[in-house]
Amino acid sequence: MKFNDLLIKDSSGEKSVTVTAFVLGFIVINIKLLLSGMTIEGVKFSDFSGTDYGTSLAALGAVYIMRRHRSVKTNSEMAHKEEEV
Repeated sequence: MKFNDLLIKDSSGEKSVTVTAFVLGFIVINIKLLLSGMTIEGVKFSDFSGTDYGTSLAALGAVYIMRRHRSVKTNSEMAHKEEEV
């Protein structure tokens, strides 16, 4: 199985590393929230407050928006250069 087969498609139907990273980050943050304060097989998971959760989601969302904006800007610049040729 290739890495490219694991990527999630974005709204345009193309496989996207950004969307895949965002979804995986969201899953990890929610698992961390669900396991916070629990002890499983002698392993105690640290507390994860609402503030920690909000901060993590805000940081993840900011990275997603910055990458998405950069890819849109790059695509529009490439289209503009093609029109000039």
